[in-house]
Amino acid sequence: MPNNTSAPPQDAGAGFSTGVTRRGAIGTNTNCQTPGYSGVGIYTRQSVCAPIRAEEGLLGVLCPPDSSTPYRELPDDQCIGGYPTPTQIADLGVDPAVLDAEGRCVVLEFPAFVLFGIYSPANSNGMRDDFRYGFVTALDTRIRNLEKMGKRVILTGDLNVSREEIDTAKAEESMRKEGITREEYFSAPNRRLFNQLLEGGRVYGERDEGREKPVLWDICRGFHEGRKGMYTHWEQKINARPGNYGSRIDYVLCSIEMKSWISDSNIQEGLMVGKPELHSCSFLS
Repeated sequence: MPNNTSAPPQDAGAGFSTGVTRRGAIGTNTNCQTPGYSGVGIYTRQSVCAPIRAEEGLLGVLCPPDSSTPYRELPDDQCIGGYPTPTQIADLGVDPAVLDAEGRCVVLEFPAFVLFGIYSPANSNGMRDDFRYGFVTALDTRIRNLEKMGKRVILTGDLNVSREEIDTAKAEESMRKEGITREEYFSAPNRRLFNQLLEGGRVYGERDEGREKPVLWDICRGFHEGRKGMYTHWEQKINARPGNYGSRIDYVLCSIEMKSWISDSNIQEGLMVGKPELHSCSFLS
């Protein structure tokens, strides 16, 4: 069960730190430089599906608890792998230590797949555009590297980007007010990058080098292709939730080859408390 958390490890429950424990609690924020600001927590039920490895961060530059060796420098049988190469990291344009310093990613490896819990940076009026794009680029790179290694991936969490117009209330009206075209809407850097990751994602023009093919499937949209109002976020300042004036920025995605593993997916639409981005996904046993 992945979820965003602002709680420091000592407040999130017993055994809550990055690593595989008997209690099945896997967490992050242990390397976060601003406690209470951002983070991701994942709890697993060990009797059903036990992880074999757990890591913080996207780049592998952080160290496991009680160790001074970064994940990316551990032996192959002790790390998850797929880390961006030095060249790929340099292309991000963001200090790698800073990018992984906010506790925004925890990665678990299970025998059959790798699970990402993500809390992507939000659009902060353009103040952190480079950091945000660097984070999403690093995520795209890590997932594609794992796919090339033959590992299946499940990506879940708050990605802070809507995929298409259907995923935002009155998107067309907002585009007219802002004076942008549909092509410009889809060509926004983070949306363009996100759609290149997804099967069926809308991309204008030539796809980027290294992103010639999609690798993930949007599970909930796959089961509800034309469904409107399927939102997961609402602006609290204007009490937008009762009128369902929101957007879908939280996802459960999986490797395309895993489609046949899933029998159903949905969100808790109409729920006035909690976070309906806790999608329900039914896996075939």
